[in-house]
Amino acid sequence: MQQDTTPWQNVQPTGRLLRPAEVVEKIGLSRSQIYQMISEGRFPPFIKLSDRASAMPESWLSAFVESCAKVSIGQGYKQ
Repeated sequence: MQQDTTPWQNVQPTGRLLRPAEVVEKIGLSRSQIYQMISEGRFPPFIKLSDRASAMPESWLSAFVESCAKVSIGQGYKQ
């Protein structure tokens, strides 16, 4: 069995665009933890909006949280 580690890849980037501080607040992880997970491919990446601004589509964050919830209750594995 293998866990789907990138559930946001097939999700359209819809909903609000969440700035990094908002993602930190919503997800409860530190900024450094989030960026580490992004570099490892375990967290949805931020979209570059300009040289100094990045944001994450709300739908990607929701797909990540839903995947974590499924794993927590034992349904996040596929054969």
